[in-house]
Amino acid sequence: MSQEEIQTHLQDMISSMSFNAPYGVLTSSGISKNGKPHRSITFGRARTLDASIDIYNKNFILVRTSRHGRLLFHSVSEVENFVKTL
Repeated sequence: MSQEEIQTHLQDMISSMSFNAPYGVLTSSGISKNGKPHRSITFGRARTLDASIDIYNKNFILVRTSRHGRLLFHSVSEVENFVKTL
């Protein structure tokens, strides 16, 4: 899967789980400090959760949440399972 496919897949899953407050599910793409492209998804629930997912490749996905801090995942399925617990 490409970064864009992973981003779209996770965005669809997150959108269906009511992570839409206060600003909805936002996506972006950019360049990391070392010059490599990455894609991001930002989402949350009002007053209880702020989270972001940075996708560098299919084996390096960084998740940041207000509850758990920074977590590194090595597959899309690991990220899916984690997001389901939020």
